[in-house]
Order: sequence, then structure tokens, then C-alpha cells
Amino acid sequence: MDTTTFTLVIAGGTVLLALAIAVPVLWKVRKAFGPSKADVAKAQQLMATGAKARATVLAVHPTGTVVNHINIGCRVDFRLEPLDGSPAFNGSKDTFINQAQMPRMGDVWPAWYDRADPNAFMVAAPGPPTAEQLAVFREFGIAHPLEGMA
Repeated sequence: MDTTTFTLVIAGGTVLLALAIAVPVLWKVRKAFGPSKADVAKAQQLMATGAKARATVLAVHPTGTVVNHINIGCRVDFRLEPLDGSPAFNGSKDTFINQAQMPRMGDVWPAWYDRADPNAFMVAAPGPPTAEQLAVFREFGIAHPLEGMA
């Protein structure tokens, strides 16, 4: 193998190694910048046709990924209790959470899930106490943590 071929092989290997590292990291970090169009469509579908549940935060597990020194990658474990009386079940979500808005164990949020696949669910974390946000929490029988501040 001559020097030119050797240099090309080393350069190509370096580029492939960099891509093998960068692509998975960027794929995970993209969630820190908001949901994708597919995620938004999935959430809208669950809200329109899914079953409703109260999701209680069981645990928050930081993954070690931090974006912009403030958004922390976490896996959040929930206990979902369907409003229709169906058996409760557990589920987890991977997400990025602003460190100033970290959920606490015992927090209860509205959730929607697919009856055919309970692993497909979404939760609505509390935001500013707007009329719409308060109405959703009331619909689920959950006291909004900022209810008196609206």
C-alpha cells in the first residue's frame, strides 16, 4: 500500500468514526430543541383518540446529557391511572427538562395513552396557569400547582 492510499484510508476511517459518534449524540440532543413534527402529530392523535389517565411521577433519572447548561436529559418514570377505571400501569419517557422546572416525585399530570399500546403515551407537564391549562387539569381531577396564581 502506498502512502497516498494509506492516508486516504486513515482519513476515511477518521471521518466514519466521527460520524459514528456524532450522529447518535445529535439524534438524542435534537429533543432538547423541541418536539419533531412527527412527535407533535403523535401527541395530537393521542389527545384526540387516546384514553385519559393521571400520570404520577415516580422517579426522575438524569442521563448525564446537558444542553445549553440548563436542559437536562432525563428518564421520567410514571404510574398511569386510567380515568375509566382500567388497571394502572407504569411507563417511562426520555426527555429534556429545564433544570428550573424539574418534576418532583408525586407530581400528577394529565396523560393520554393508546389503549392498544399503553407504551404509547404522552403527559402534559404543568405550564403557566392559563385558562386552557387549568381546564385540562380540572378535567383530569388534578389540582394545578399554580391554580391560585392565574
